[in-house]
Amino acid sequence: MIVRVQEDGTLALDDADTFTAFSAHAPGRDAPAIAAAFGTDGEMRDDDHVWISIARLHELGEVHGSDGWREGCDGMIAFATSKGWVDEAKGLVRAHIDR
Repeated sequence: MIVRVQEDGTLALDDADTFTAFSAHAPGRDAPAIAAAFGTDGEMRDDDHVWISIARLHELGEVHGSDGWREGCDGMIAFATSKGWVDEAKGLVRAHIDR
């Protein structure tokens, strides 16, 4: 699954039904531009990762995912939680940034 920062700065979801990989695709953008694209739906903690709002991810999945998407996403979130890639207090999941 790829959260893509589009040319106009909005977010879209590519490969929505792939739950074995998770990244943010932001070609040509530096950390401040990526942070601006995610706004309150994300948090930059370093230059290589963005922590994305799980609620926002669910919203994107409603638009771009297939039937049963939420179940698959929740399974991915559970796996990410077991690896320490979820900030449960803030409701965020970590994604590697592809530039």
